[in-house]
Amino acid sequence: MGPGGIATIIAASALLIIAVAIAYAIVRVGNLIDEVEKTVKSVNKIVSTAENFTEKVTGSITNLIEKNSGLLKILGTLATAFAGKKFSRSDREHE
Repeated sequence: MGPGGIATIIAASALLIIAVAIAYAIVRVGNLIDEVEKTVKSVNKIVSTAENFTEKVTGSITNLIEKNSGLLKILGTLATAFAGKKFSRSDREHE
């Protein structure tokens, strides 16, 4: 076998190694994309669950306000009165 035959074998082997490396890189990139896709689906599921929960809470609060608006006004007035007393006491203590 002459020098040209050995060079051909070396070049073919190098091309085979390069082809295997490229195939491995493609498989790894594919796996990375799959992982990212799973993560995005998981985040979408969490966001969807949070949106549903927020809608339920908003609906409950709206329902409570619509049915008990008089009671809420009284509670708001009482809360304001107690908050006013609390602040007036702390102001006197600091003086």
